Amino acid sequence: MEFIYYFGDVFTPINFGLLLLGTIGGLILGATPGLSPTMAVALLIPFTFQLEAAQGLILLGAAYTSTVAGGAVSAIPT
Repeated sequence: MEFIYYFGDVFTPINFGLLLLGTIGGLILGATPGLSPTMAVALLIPFTFQLEAAQGLILLGAAYTSTVAGGAVSAIPT
């Protein structure tokens, strides 16, 4: 139950902004043909060097999960 202690830290403005940025960027990277979720995370790792550990994990986690969903954009016929 230790995660409840840290759950409020996600909703600080900088962390929530990183979550939003990672989600939007992940959707764009996922819709790009040839970019897998693993490659998207590898491309974003240099941006996490100046962040705290929790902030970097928030950014990379949001990018990974939304890249999986963004990959469905090119797979769904119109």
